[in-house]
Amino acid sequence: MIKHRVRTIVLSAVIAAGTLSIGTAAIGQTALSDVLDEGISANVIAQESQERVNAIVDDTDKIITKYKGVLKTVDGLKVYNAQMERSIERQMQAMEELTVNIKNVTNIKRQVQPLLVRMVDGLELFINNDLPFEMEARLAGLERVKNLMTDPDIDSSERFRSVFELYQVESDYGNVFQSYQQTMVVNGDERIVDMLMVGRVALLYQTTDGLISGAYNKKTRQFDIVDEGTYRKSIALGIGMAQQRLARDSLIMLPISAPEVAQ
Repeated sequence: MIKHRVRTIVLSAVIAAGTLSIGTAAIGQTALSDVLDEGISANVIAQESQERVNAIVDDTDKIITKYKGVLKTVDGLKVYNAQMERSIERQMQAMEELTVNIKNVTNIKRQVQPLLVRMVDGLELFINNDLPFEMEARLAGLERVKNLMTDPDIDSSERFRSVFELYQVESDYGNVFQSYQQTMVVNGDERIVDMLMVGRVALLYQTTDGLISGAYNKKTRQFDIVDEGTYRKSIALGIGMAQQRLARDSLIMLPISAPEVAQ
C-alpha cells in the first residue's frame, strides 16, 4: 500500500513537471531538474520507509512467533501443573493413610509385647515340666528368645518370629523318634547312656553296656529302673531303630505310662 502511494506521488510529480514544461516556457531547465530531484528524493524516502516497515513487520512476526511458543509452553505447564496437583493430592492421601497405619502399628506393638512375654513365660513353664530330653539345647534356645524380648535393637516382628519358631520346634518334638547319648547318674554312678525318645509319649535310657534300662516317670519326675527281663531287649531294639542301625519293621514293647485326664 505504501509503495503504491509512493508511485502515485512520483507519477504526479512527473506529470506536474511535464505540465509546467508545456504551459510555461519561462520555467527553465533548472526548475524541472529540481522537481525531478524532489520526486527522486521522495521515492528514496518512500523506499527507506518501506524498508523500515518491512523490518518492523519482520520483528513483529518474530515476536508473534515467540509469543505463540510461549503460549504453547504455558499450556504445557498448565497440563503438567494439573497432573502434579493430582499427584500431590494422592500423595497427601497416602501420607494420611500411612499416619493412621503407623498409629495402628504403635497400638499393636504395645499389645504384642506383653503377649510375647506371656508366651515365653508359658513356654518356659512347659519345658520345665515336660520330659527332660535335650534340656541343654532347649533351655539355650529359650534363653536366647528371652534376651530378644529386652534387646532394644530388635523390633517386634523379629521377636514375634523368634517366639513362634521356638514354639514350632517344641511342637515338632512331639513327632520325634530318635536316640542320642548323654551323661546321667545311674545307681549313684555317672554313666554314659543311650537315650530313646518316643515323641512326648516316653523317654527311656539304657547304659552302653546294655545292663541297666530306665524310663522317665512323669509323676515323680524321675527315671525309674525297669525290669531287665521285660524291657531290656525291646529298649535296645528301639535304640537301634532310632539310630537307623535296624529296620523299623518290628513291634516292640516299651514301658509307657497310661494317659491321664487333663486337669
